[in-house]
Amino acid sequence: MKQKKILYITVVFWLLIFSGFIAYKEYTLRTGTEVMLKTLPVDPRDLFRGDYVTLNYEISTLDMEKLQAEDSYFYNEEPVYLALELKNGYGVPKKIYATPPKDELYIKGKINDIIYGENEEVTIQELRVNYGIENYFVPEGRGMEIEEVGQKGIKEVDAKVIIDKYGNAIIKSLLIDEKEIEF
Repeated sequence: MKQKKILYITVVFWLLIFSGFIAYKEYTLRTGTEVMLKTLPVDPRDLFRGDYVTLNYEISTLDMEKLQAEDSYFYNEEPVYLALELKNGYGVPKKIYATPPKDELYIKGKINDIIYGENEEVTIQELRVNYGIENYFVPEGRGMEIEEVGQKGIKEVDAKVIIDKYGNAIIKSLLIDEKEIEF
């Protein structure tokens, strides 16, 4: 009898864990702000996980000479917060922070790489940032279609992203030439 009880408790525990993950993502989708991000898709296939698209966003490479920064020191694998300004529905970089900004729309990321300038001083020229929304899984056979940007008359691929008040982002859908892809 004791073993059955332990089994039931274990099953309930894991169901609560999985439900928590789902509820967290659903909360972000329902309460977050919808933002469009310009992207260039690459690498559409993984033998073990199926078709997906790796998305390289314009905001993934931040030019520190053009972008205001709260701090001038950043380190690899450190979290950063990019304040976004909405222009025609698209999220455009406004300012980068080391701590979450107050009363601004921002997306949370982690520094993947730092490119330093070539002058005598050690200054950061570019930050490469991952936001956790770089991979988007698509139905079997649809990955190559999305990768063909620049070919076959496809001009651009955009991502419709939902960002919650804590800077967490989830991809809602992809758009090819401003038309939402239906799967």
